[in-house]
Amino acid sequence: MRQSQFLELIKFLDQFFGSEKNKEKIELFIDKAVNENPWFTDSLVRTAMNAIQKQFFSPLAWQDFFIKHPEKAKKNSNIGLILAGNLPGIGFHDLLMVLASGQVANVKLSSQDKSLMQLYVLAMKEFDPLIPVHFIDRLQGMDAVIATGSNFSGGYFSHYFSTIPHIIRKNRSSLAILRGTESDHEFQGLSKDIFTYYGLGCRNVSTLSIPKDYDLIPLFDVLSKEDWVLNHSKYANNLQYYRTLYLLNQIPHFDLGNIIVSENEDLVSPVGVLYIHRYENESSLLKWISEREDKIQCKVGLNIDFGQSQQPALDDFADGINTYDFLVNLV
Repeated sequence: MRQSQFLELIKFLDQFFGSEKNKEKIELFIDKAVNENPWFTDSLVRTAMNAIQKQFFSPLAWQDFFIKHPEKAKKNSNIGLILAGNLPGIGFHDLLMVLASGQVANVKLSSQDKSLMQLYVLAMKEFDPLIPVHFIDRLQGMDAVIATGSNFSGGYFSHYFSTIPHIIRKNRSSLAILRGTESDHEFQGLSKDIFTYYGLGCRNVSTLSIPKDYDLIPLFDVLSKEDWVLNHSKYANNLQYYRTLYLLNQIPHFDLGNIIVSENEDLVSPVGVLYIHRYENESSLLKWISEREDKIQCKVGLNIDFGQSQQPALDDFADGINTYDFLVNLV
């Protein structure tokens, strides 16, 4: 697929998902997505779809992207995609990059996120029935692979695909850097970064880095208002489990009613828990971050605005690895 044809596809997708005539079909797939993953609520599936349409279905954004990334001569390589299933449509960016680079996508769907990806590919095939996207159960004969999973599965993928070019993504999490000058508006944005998708994504903030003498009360006043998360039984059960665990083990913490906040040097907190790391000065903060760079996805408040962690742009590549350049430079 040439870049000119790909831009026409993007225009079509934007129109498809904005058209009233496709509403019934879209609603059917949303219902299926909600039913296949207990964490996928109707509102959060729509949140993910709105972010995809806003960030990925803009022809102007893609034109700017292609100016920065000129088209290169290439072969139609078979690219295997192993997708995660923790968030709705989480693998769609990888799929778009494969098509934008002119390659063939062979997609291994997660059992937790099939329907939404199937909907997007269905729309693509209405644009062109021969569009090079195939759903497969086993990745065999691939020229390259992009796989997303846990630390455990990532180690397996690295070994299994060691003989071909690959990008293997493992567990990452995000942190927010606070200085003491944040406004209520920024705190409200930070709430979205923490609570959207119940904190299940690698772009969700799970740790706050704060000055040693930081006053947490204004932030807690804002965070405690996000009580909608308590309506989800799995989140509420997880919260209650850690509430009990912290009390029984006498671990110092703050209980905001909707989330547990505790000081911890780890980056990845459990669902329902937010970690706090206190820093002495700018130098110690940057050192602490650099020691954990390979485990950090987003640095909210440093290079991402508050409230924007779940709105990745086209060139906001996971793990900082430019998948488009990886794909167009395959030989």
